[in-house]
Amino acid sequence: MNSRLWTRAVAGAASLFLAMVLASALGTETGAAAAVPGRGSRVAGQEVLTWGRNQYGQLGNDTTAMSSVVVSALLPAGTTVKQVAGGYGFSLALTSSGQVWAWGDNSSGQLGIGTTSNSLVPVRAHLPAGTTVTAIAAGDDHVLALTSTGGLLAWGYNDYGQVGDATTTERHLPVAVHLPAGTTVTAIGAGAGHSLAVTSTGSVLAWGYNNTGQLGLGNTTDRHVPTQVPLPDGVTATAVAGGSAHSLVLTDTGQMWSWGYNRYGQLGNNSTTQSNNPVQVHLPAGTTVTAIAGGRGFHSLALESTGRMLAWGDNGYGQLGNATNTTSLVPIQVHLPAGTTVTQIAGGDEHSLALTDAGQILAWGYNRYGQLGDGTTTNSNLPVEVQRHGRPRRGTDSAVPVQVRLPAGVTALAIGSGGFHGLAITALPAAKTTTTLRVSPRHQVHGGPVTLTADVECAGGTATGSVVFMAGTTRLGTAALHNGRATLTVHTLAVGTHSITAHYEGDAGCEPSISAPATITITPRPGPHPTPHPKPRPKPHPGSVCRINGTHSAVTAMACRISS
Repeated sequence: MNSRLWTRAVAGAASLFLAMVLASALGTETGAAAAVPGRGSRVAGQEVLTWGRNQYGQLGNDTTAMSSVVVSALLPAGTTVKQVAGGYGFSLALTSSGQVWAWGDNSSGQLGIGTTSNSLVPVRAHLPAGTTVTAIAAGDDHVLALTSTGGLLAWGYNDYGQVGDATTTERHLPVAVHLPAGTTVTAIGAGAGHSLAVTSTGSVLAWGYNNTGQLGLGNTTDRHVPTQVPLPDGVTATAVAGGSAHSLVLTDTGQMWSWGYNRYGQLGNNSTTQSNNPVQVHLPAGTTVTAIAGGRGFHSLALESTGRMLAWGDNGYGQLGNATNTTSLVPIQVHLPAGTTVTQIAGGDEHSLALTDAGQILAWGYNRYGQLGDGTTTNSNLPVEVQRHGRPRRGTDSAVPVQVRLPAGVTALAIGSGGFHGLAITALPAAKTTTTLRVSPRHQVHGGPVTLTADVECAGGTATGSVVFMAGTTRLGTAALHNGRATLTVHTLAVGTHSITAHYEGDAGCEPSISAPATITITPRPGPHPTPHPKPRPKPHPGSVCRINGTHSAVTAMACRISS
């Protein structure tokens, strides 16, 4: 462990002791933290949850109290996150729009905001104008960001050249990594003080701290710019990961290579000899690996194509998850609960995380700061479940996986890990809604306007989307919601009494609902009033006979009337 890491360990122990003393004096619980109400991205149906150590605000919930149960990182409402990652005392979130949010320790500028002031809530990194980030990776105190053009940005601590800009100057804002000309990067990873990248040709670049050969260049000389790792002929890399002082590579055939510090067997080659060059990991026969992770301490993790997990290296706190505390020099099976299929893995500082296909999170290993998220500070050498609510309990580590207890109905979409804290992107269940319908007027003549107004109340925020208005099984029309209200005017209702309902279709955060029926009666439109006509006169008949001057004469009837 380098002097910077050792200093942190001592300072961390001192800060925890002080926190416990203060908590005892104040009568508070050091293991619990509550999110500030009224903030967070819940309305979008998504939330970033965090747990564990929080001395710098790395949980992002506007406190510095550690939490052994998950709390909400207070991202702006409506933020959609697709990746999370953590460093020693800070956290990162990559949004679907390609922006990066950061919070926690900023002593080396690792938040990328141009200052060295810590932040207890997420702040947006100052990316160059027009930049879209597609992936992020965090070292102890530095950050890598892959852009949509295949370029790289980096910022933060740079004493060993891990930023890769040909200097050792600390960077408080993102700067371009000096990649070899013509290079397109496809994947990135970071160790405590070194950086890794995969190129479009399947080669690996490494730069930064190299005291134990973690750059894989055949020596222990630091590099301030990306330098190609001499992989064996025919090896094509697809992913990279870094531990504290070792590196891992996944190949296109599902095999693994490693190099660097190996005191605890974290290279997985059945030895404890440091290697400055790539060596092949001794995977079990027939194994195909699909994802890799380096523990920020001295262990390694791999996800198999079957959904099972392998782990190797240091196991002093049960971080290998095999119900023992025995170090392993080769990959061994993690003791997952029966029927579990893992889809993503992450390694912390002496603890491990796994996301299952059911959206649950398992954790095991070191738990002094509640980083297993199961409501305790009990270490586990088997996977355990992370917990959302409940009074934290104190105890020891766990050498078996335990489940991270998420709130009812909440499932995890992705996970990440910092040094002593965990992160997860979760999908929230849609909030309950109530739809109310008003019809005006309640009586109308045929063809007259009828206004239908639907108000939708959502427990999770303002409902969006649209409302469909129905008369029985007949669709009258659809109207969009504006501030929770949708209005439709119709003129086509037939004569008779109709039962109208409003059907809210739901959105990402608000579930569908149907209003109670409202009735309207349509009456016939009255016809026009008849126009009066004069009384009809008798029709004259030709050849009528009348008396003229006392004699009968055959004349017209009109002549008879006139003569009369």
